[in-house]
Amino acid sequence: MYSCFRPGKTWYDTDGKPIQAHGGSILFANDTFYWYGENKEGITGRATGTACRYWHHGVKLYSSKDLYNWKDEGLIMPESADENNPFYPAHIMDRPHIIFNKKTGMYVMWAKTARGSFDGAAFSVCISDDIKKPFRFLHEINLPPFHAGDFDLIEEDGKGYVVYENPHTSMICQTLTEDFTSLTDEYSEHMKEKCPPFVREAPAFFQRGGRKFLLTSGTTGYFPNPSRFDEIKELHGRWVTLGNACRNDTANNSFHAQFSSVFRHPYKKDLYIALGDRWLTDLSPQMPDIQKVFHGLFDETAPKIAANADLSTFSDENTSEAKYVWLPVRFDKNGDPYIEWAFEWRIDAFETV
Repeated sequence: MYSCFRPGKTWYDTDGKPIQAHGGSILFANDTFYWYGENKEGITGRATGTACRYWHHGVKLYSSKDLYNWKDEGLIMPESADENNPFYPAHIMDRPHIIFNKKTGMYVMWAKTARGSFDGAAFSVCISDDIKKPFRFLHEINLPPFHAGDFDLIEEDGKGYVVYENPHTSMICQTLTEDFTSLTDEYSEHMKEKCPPFVREAPAFFQRGGRKFLLTSGTTGYFPNPSRFDEIKELHGRWVTLGNACRNDTANNSFHAQFSSVFRHPYKKDLYIALGDRWLTDLSPQMPDIQKVFHGLFDETAPKIAANADLSTFSDENTSEAKYVWLPVRFDKNGDPYIEWAFEWRIDAFETV
């Protein structure tokens, strides 16, 4: 039995198997915590000598009463055997997010999906009336003039929103339909940048004391880079950059992780947990500056540190072995958020509401 969090260590479920819920998020329902994410079991990159042809094996769900010990509840969105289905395992399927619609009583899952490459990625939408039951695929949403990138789902005062990266360009906030299964025409564009690594991705939204925040990473694929906090004054209004999210991050790479969501504990005062993945576990200490590498790849005026082909020599991308980095979000005297490293930490260090 676990009694603390140990970021970056292999995390086993109650059956003794490594947890597979990557790019994950947490829902709290019926006095139970539910952690869901990408099932990367057996997704080995080139680690076995032959390139793995699959990207995922569906969306996995785990349940817990204490956030430390997790029971495998199975697949809530299984992979499909149909090559035309967006959940076919050789297709890209990233960062599922689930939002509950109080009006319809349905859990609505969105996932970023693409066939073969990220170009032309779409959102795939699925629904279920029970978080533990398999979800039913509804439809794919294409986004001209934008494309689907990393995203988060937001519910505020009964209205739904999706905040997503328009790849290699900007961050889009778009209002959802009343049932949360489609998009309206209301949107706004934010965080516009010239190219990777400066374009933001992996948005994770949360609120505290009436203030809205967004945690994002730069754009360097699975390679870790600095994270950033922004304050959202209005979802379709002004967004303000607060700066580097991680304090005392000596390698300037978000403690070798990329965060996918921020979860607010329902019973602990000011306990917000940033859920991250340590996607690559075999990076050399002699790695070049990955931000400069990506800048050179996407900006013809920038120095060329490495070629695109060199990226595959930096790591096997064996995501089946990816680890989790969960850290508490702290707040300074001005109420601005930041994240610090902890070798281990406990929930009982936070005051009960």
